[in-house]
Amino acid sequence: MPRPKSTISAVTPKIILVLAFLCLMIPAIFGLFGSYRADALRADVANANAARDAAEHRRMTQEAELKTRETAVAGEEAKIAEAQNKATKAGAELAQSQKEKTELQTKLEAKQNEIASLQKRIQEAGAAKPSENPTVASTPEKQSISPPPPEIKAEPVEERAPPPQQPKRRKTSPAEAPEVGASAATISFSSAKALATFAPLPKYPLKVRSDGVTGSGVCVVSVDQASGRVTGASMEQSTGDSTLDKSAVRAFRKWRFKPGTVSKVRIPIEFTMTGASH
Repeated sequence: MPRPKSTISAVTPKIILVLAFLCLMIPAIFGLFGSYRADALRADVANANAARDAAEHRRMTQEAELKTRETAVAGEEAKIAEAQNKATKAGAELAQSQKEKTELQTKLEAKQNEIASLQKRIQEAGAAKPSENPTVASTPEKQSISPPPPEIKAEPVEERAPPPQQPKRRKTSPAEAPEVGASAATISFSSAKALATFAPLPKYPLKVRSDGVTGSGVCVVSVDQASGRVTGASMEQSTGDSTLDKSAVRAFRKWRFKPGTVSKVRIPIEFTMTGASH
């Protein structure tokens, strides 16, 4: 009987030691596994934090870029709006200037028409006065020319030598004829330039000048020898534009010459972009 008790007592401590060892090893194993698990969790948490920080950084960068782009777009829109305002203002100023130009041209044309009508009246009045003078002036010429023939005829009667007197009559008659013909002949402007006392240049009409119309021609004027006034003017050679022709005729009708010098004058006229010249 005592032997079984000793075996049980001997086995029991070993079992207790084994159980104690197992009890110690199991927590150690679980602790080791838990430490590995904790390290993995820490690594996951660190990775998650890094990813979160990177995402936050990207978000902040994108927001900054978006704000920069919005600022640039706002600046461009402001520039576009300013340019549009300037264009609108310039268009309004241009329209106003064109309106003022049109009004000035209208007023200028009205003034030119008034001046033309006044000039026409003055020319008509001036033409009416010279028309009376030629009749008065022609009578003394005829009277001065008529006395010499009786004297010439009286001389041959007294001498009774008709043959030599006939050539004298022929000499006197042609001598008088060229004087009348010379007074009625048309002379050039270069010859009559020194005889002109008043010679205004034709005006270059604004509308024709703005259109770039140019031309040259020749105008012939008739002059009353008694007064030196121009009684008529016409274009012998047109400038190619009726407005330029009218302007030249209006100006040449105002010309004045020394009395008893010319009867008809041929005046060249040229209209260029720099103005009128003859």
